[in-house]
Amino acid sequence: MFDLPYWSNLNVRHCIDVMHMETNVCDNVIDTLLNIQGKIKDNLNTYQDLAEMGIRDQLHPRFDGKKIYLPLSCHTLSRKEKISFCQCLRRVKVPQGYSSNIKSLVQLNDLKLVGLKSHDCHVLMQQLLVMAIRDILPNKVRHAITHLCFFFNAICKKVIDPIKLDEFKNEVVIILCQLEMYFPPSFLTS
Repeated sequence: MFDLPYWSNLNVRHCIDVMHMETNVCDNVIDTLLNIQGKIKDNLNTYQDLAEMGIRDQLHPRFDGKKIYLPLSCHTLSRKEKISFCQCLRRVKVPQGYSSNIKSLVQLNDLKLVGLKSHDCHVLMQQLLVMAIRDILPNKVRHAITHLCFFFNAICKKVIDPIKLDEFKNEVVIILCQLEMYFPPSFLTS
């Protein structure tokens, strides 16, 4: 980041807005899991990038003469799993003032979340997402997302032990590597 032209002009160059970052990551995770058209990071261009890079042979697009076939990724949810995910979030009850009414943000007929504000994403990433994915994803993908949620929870605490900062630094590298293994390259744009 220090190579960016405007970075040297910032008063506090080491400060990254965690809520903004958390919102972007939350949007990427939910849009990718629910396969939201127009927002998904898992599309033909992504599959072609994988083929061009020569990685993940099982995900390269296949052409059968008439149309292009995109294989399912390990994070692709079936309709039943999407319904389970959305119903779980729709049934959540939280104390008044804890977050907005998450139930009102879930659209079961379209299987998507709409109108998420940054605080909603904050609550989703730190508490609710782990609960919503607990039985619908393969273990390796679920663990990667769970560790990402735990990381955001740890760095958003009111008090952070400075001794643990190096541990967090090492942990985030492992989490990013896991996410790169299971999600498309464009997933980590935020």
